[in-house]
Amino acid sequence: MRAVVFDQPGDPDVLRLEEVPEPPLVAADQVRIRMLAAGVNPVDTKVRTGGMIVPGAPRNTPGCDGVGVIEACGSDVHHARPGQRVAFCFGGVGADPGTYAEQVVVPEAAVVPVPAAVTDLQAAALPLTWLTAWESLFERAELQRGQSVLVHAAAGGVGQMAVQIARAAGARVLGLVRREEARRLVTGLGGDVVDLTRPDAEASIRAYTDGRGFDIVLDTVGGDVFREGLTQVAYGGDLVTLLAPPADTDWNPARLRNPSISLELMLTPMLEGDRRRLRHQATLVAEGLARLASGRLQVNVEDSLPLAEAAEAHRRIEAGGRSGKLVLRIPE
Repeated sequence: MRAVVFDQPGDPDVLRLEEVPEPPLVAADQVRIRMLAAGVNPVDTKVRTGGMIVPGAPRNTPGCDGVGVIEACGSDVHHARPGQRVAFCFGGVGADPGTYAEQVVVPEAAVVPVPAAVTDLQAAALPLTWLTAWESLFERAELQRGQSVLVHAAAGGVGQMAVQIARAAGARVLGLVRREEARRLVTGLGGDVVDLTRPDAEASIRAYTDGRGFDIVLDTVGGDVFREGLTQVAYGGDLVTLLAPPADTDWNPARLRNPSISLELMLTPMLEGDRRRLRHQATLVAEGLARLASGRLQVNVEDSLPLAEAAEAHRRIEAGGRSGKLVLRIPE
């Protein structure tokens, strides 16, 4: 079979498409999947440039999101079956090969059936961003109806999911953007918007909650954005970040506001081999797919590329300025 591999961290050109052995079932609870599409996420580029989060084989394959058809099942697989089209988020950070491949092996706990109304591209684009947004809002911040939510980089993959999840839960949502295209996108998803390039942006953010601050602030960027979040969260509110807080953070604003500060990494169940938590995440992915199928959720797939153009997909992500997900088509 063919897979995208790289030997050493580097620029996108280290990614190459090669013939590799077909993956065997090595555990009784695994399924082998013939891939149809793989989502491309910013974490994939970070793995490529910085190396796998978990030490892996010398030839690594990136990619966490995927959709495909089950071809074989281990002896301890109870619900999945051959011929079933499934979506999942698993692999790609070192312990297991990722989804930029024609075949993958994943635990049954991670896979869920894909409704007929959901396309391969949509299913491949959903899992990682959906799980990150859902866990951030409900499992870290315990989002409640009527709360105010501030989403940084609201036109990004996680940001778009967060805006839709929060609005569907009955929250008031303000998304921060920097481009007119992003403003239109977030508005179309039901969120209010502040364009950070406007001179009155800071005043508009404060005015949204009459100066009280936001019940929940979601930081999808890190660095200075995390520091800004410390001043934007309401007294006793929740600040959730996808990145580690900067080492030189001034914590005095947080001490004054008494917020809860949470770190979110949806990859943890996979990294720790936690099958119970993987099954829980799979139920969340199933919920996202059901919303897609019924039209209650949008996944913006900006473009799809053949598997051989994985390096180009990484270049586009690193160039920024996108308003939708990139997906690799398998087969091409």
